[in-house]
Amino acid sequence: MKIFLVESIHPSAYQLLKERHQIIDDYSLIHTCDIVISRNLRIDKVFLDKCIDLKLIVIHGTGYDDVDTEYAKKKGIHLFNTPGQNALSVAELIVTMMLQISRQTTLLYNDYKDNKISRVAPIQYLGHEISYKTFGIIGVGDIALKTAEILKTGFHMIILGYSPSLTREKAKQLGIQYCETIEDVFKNADYISIGCSLNNQTYHMIDSHYLSLMKPTAYLINTSRGAIVNESDLYNILKDKKIAGAAVDVLENEPIVYNHPLLQLDNFIYTPHIGGSTDEALLRVGMMLVESIEKFENDEICEHLLF
Repeated sequence: MKIFLVESIHPSAYQLLKERHQIIDDYSLIHTCDIVISRNLRIDKVFLDKCIDLKLIVIHGTGYDDVDTEYAKKKGIHLFNTPGQNALSVAELIVTMMLQISRQTTLLYNDYKDNKISRVAPIQYLGHEISYKTFGIIGVGDIALKTAEILKTGFHMIILGYSPSLTREKAKQLGIQYCETIEDVFKNADYISIGCSLNNQTYHMIDSHYLSLMKPTAYLINTSRGAIVNESDLYNILKDKKIAGAAVDVLENEPIVYNHPLLQLDNFIYTPHIGGSTDEALLRVGMMLVESIEKFENDEICEHLLF
């Protein structure tokens, strides 16, 4: 089969695909392809109309909000994703961000590098421990639950959770404290991690209303989708020091410009959408991707086929 692939995947997975299929990386030949593999492609109506032979869209990861799913269905194009394989890597990044922003390591490094300070550990860089604090999760998917497990067992943190699908019984089974509303999480958590998918209901969902409920000592973490957070509201909250800080791996428009307003703040840290970019995670995702394509080609059941 002809596979359109213009984004990087793990070398081992790429080699297997190359041995079994024809890889196309030229947009002018997209009309000849049977399969499209996407990490961050915008697969809209215009894109799909160019893919006259397309049978399958493969998402290298979990989220498929960049795909016009309704139009793909109308054209008889199937879609599957590779969920859960990068959850541990994203969870570890969330913990890294929490430690980094709590101890102000990025700010301290940059100030030393720019020769703004001349003595060790001045008082303005006084940090905070994360142990025994409260961690709130908005969304209780694989990433959120793996993060909660690390923080609960390694840092003895209290875990609060909210999701429209979460019940008291399920929360008890998961070992987290049930919150009836998002407000309950924002009012009570010391660290709040956004882990829900992007859709019409969650677009700019985290705005000044929720951010204003946070403790002045609290931090916001977002590794899901940038557009879930209203960046203008976040900027104003951080600029006025109404919360302690924020750390994100995603912003609404990527790649971002170097003079993005949030990047000018000293209580904000950013990584360029690298949550799942570890060798281990990319290998797991890549091998699941190869396996699922083989199942699809052989008309076998693929558990991650969405339609």
